[in-house]
Amino acid sequence: MTDSEVAVGVTHVADDTMKMTGCGSCGMYMILEGAPGKSFVCMKCRLIELMEEKIRGLEMQVESLVEFRKGFEQIMEQRHEVSEGKSLDLQMEAGLGNSEGRLGEESGQWKHVTKRTRQRKRRASEGEIELQNRFAELENEEGAQQVVTEGDRARKKRRAVSPIGKGEELMEITPNMSPRRIQDGLKRITRENGNGKNLQPEGTGDRLENSTVTRKRQVYVIGDSLLRRIDRPVTRADPENRRVCCLPGAKIRDVDLRLKRILKGAGKNPLIILHVGTNDTARFSLESIKGDYARLGRTLKEIEAQVIFSGILPVPREGQQRCDKIMTINRWLRQWCYKEGFGMYGHWEAFMDRGQFSRDGLHLSREGNRLLGWRLAQLIKRALN
Repeated sequence: MTDSEVAVGVTHVADDTMKMTGCGSCGMYMILEGAPGKSFVCMKCRLIELMEEKIRGLEMQVESLVEFRKGFEQIMEQRHEVSEGKSLDLQMEAGLGNSEGRLGEESGQWKHVTKRTRQRKRRASEGEIELQNRFAELENEEGAQQVVTEGDRARKKRRAVSPIGKGEELMEITPNMSPRRIQDGLKRITRENGNGKNLQPEGTGDRLENSTVTRKRQVYVIGDSLLRRIDRPVTRADPENRRVCCLPGAKIRDVDLRLKRILKGAGKNPLIILHVGTNDTARFSLESIKGDYARLGRTLKEIEAQVIFSGILPVPREGQQRCDKIMTINRWLRQWCYKEGFGMYGHWEAFMDRGQFSRDGLHLSREGNRLLGWRLAQLIKRALN
């Protein structure tokens, strides 16, 4: 067989397998393989039918919502009408009660008083207005003399009660004056007279001497330059009893040397939070840093205070080697604090964002300062409670 005969045979076979079929919905013809069913529908017509079904479902939902809204509005209108009818009934009852009360007053019989009935003062008619001068008595000489004598008697009583002796300047004490103002006036009179006599009322001096003023626990946050601009969030709750001591460039040895001077007059059992060690990690070895912490711990035990060490923060500018060294020191510091009876509070996970540090990669940015101040303030709150 020649090639042309082979090609003609292939076309006849293809014509037998492929047949022309028309869509029952849109009437368009398509060439399909095999014998399609009698009710053939093309893909586009099927999509259109699905869209029509969805549209019909949406229309039914809209109709149900409109009917629901109409019913809701009717219910609300009925309630409004019922409430208006009740208010009108109450007003009518109140009016009837007032009229019955007025009839009872006029006839001298029992009155029917309702909840809303209130007694109102009768206003005098224009012809019954009485004009009266309250100060008419002062025009008489006798009344004026009587008022003067009463004022003198009251003034003499106040002088008799006053602890000031004769010949000294008098201070008039009124009921509205506070005890502190009276005390300041007595001191001023004593200074002016120069006699040095105690003008306090009897018993006040004993109360002041015997009374003991309870002082709150003092809180000291001591550390290096990373404590800049954290004094406001730390001391906001109690500015009188909280202090933030920032020592720029300070190392563990510097804090140990200045600690007793800083805590002079701290009171009994103060709370001390120490944030130091960042500068030591750049210059000293691990063994030297551990020895400095040990010496600082001995100094703290002599003071008898509650001590909490704040963990060293990461230093982004130094790289992974410096960060590994700081993490090693923080792990050792936690174990050492537990052994010595101190507290340890770490910040490593909270300061992993580079935006919390300034451009130099060592000090904190404003956002970092706010975060560190807030964390230390929460630590103080938990420690004091």
